[in-house]
Amino acid sequence: MRFLLITFLLLLLACRSNKHTISSNDPCLSECDLAGDETQNTTKIHEQMEDEEMMKEMMSDSSIFYFPLRIGLIELDIDRPKTTEEDIKSSIDILNDAFIDADIQFYIAKVDYIESPLNISLLQRNAYEAYDAFSDHYDLKDTISLYFFDYDTDLCEESNGRISCGRTGGFSYILSNRTSNIVISKFDIGDYKIIIHEFGHFFGLYHTFEELPFGKDLISGEGCADTGDRICDTPADPGTLYEVYVNYSTCEMIGNRDRIHGGLYQPLINNYMSYYKPCYLKEFSFTPMQLAEIKLASRSDLRSHFRKK
Repeated sequence: MRFLLITFLLLLLACRSNKHTISSNDPCLSECDLAGDETQNTTKIHEQMEDEEMMKEMMSDSSIFYFPLRIGLIELDIDRPKTTEEDIKSSIDILNDAFIDADIQFYIAKVDYIESPLNISLLQRNAYEAYDAFSDHYDLKDTISLYFFDYDTDLCEESNGRISCGRTGGFSYILSNRTSNIVISKFDIGDYKIIIHEFGHFFGLYHTFEELPFGKDLISGEGCADTGDRICDTPADPGTLYEVYVNYSTCEMIGNRDRIHGGLYQPLINNYMSYYKPCYLKEFSFTPMQLAEIKLASRSDLRSHFRKK
């Protein structure tokens, strides 16, 4: 069976409690390897990261890799587009601010208006069958496509007297050759986390709370290079199910203990690859090891063919 691990940000509004959380109800979010080659590809990068001489040489090279982006604006009527190139420039600026620390920059090389009735929610139906078909038809060889899709106009559903509201901000395969694109909701143009989060996946990063396929991180840090997101400077993260323990003024999780192994969770609430909300007056960031992995992936044969020569 082909596993499908497309990761996305699902913003869930629990209307009954009037509390805004970031969460997911999709079991594939943490349990699947969607394209079938993510585990193999990310393992290759992690094996290279264990080569100290190679990493030392790479990190001493501060030359910038420039990646051209093909922007795909998905419109119901391309003769009357609702989104323009100017609208998405702010997102590229945000992306570049985050990725400059990995010696990567992006620029808009091409803008295509694509007429389609699909929105970001429809792409996810039937195990992302529509997304795969769309990618097969519209992706360009050796070019990163950044697609902006509309979102559902009705973001809330009522069932048994309870209202639940949610939307997907974006998704991407993790360092996969299955597609060459990232999908973002037009709702989130200019958002300071979502586009960076998804490009983090594109360049090999898992969620900080990842549990499968490598097993759950321990609070002690033991085996951190082989479990969770396999990055040792991202502490164990229980995920946003436990967001109730987060103090967003101090940007820390307080009092949440691992009930099996003991110890208190202290995840990086403001990490780009987490699912937590923004902290009060504290910016999102990558860790040094996350930046090193992004940089190594960008220079590997898995991603370097996308860059401008």
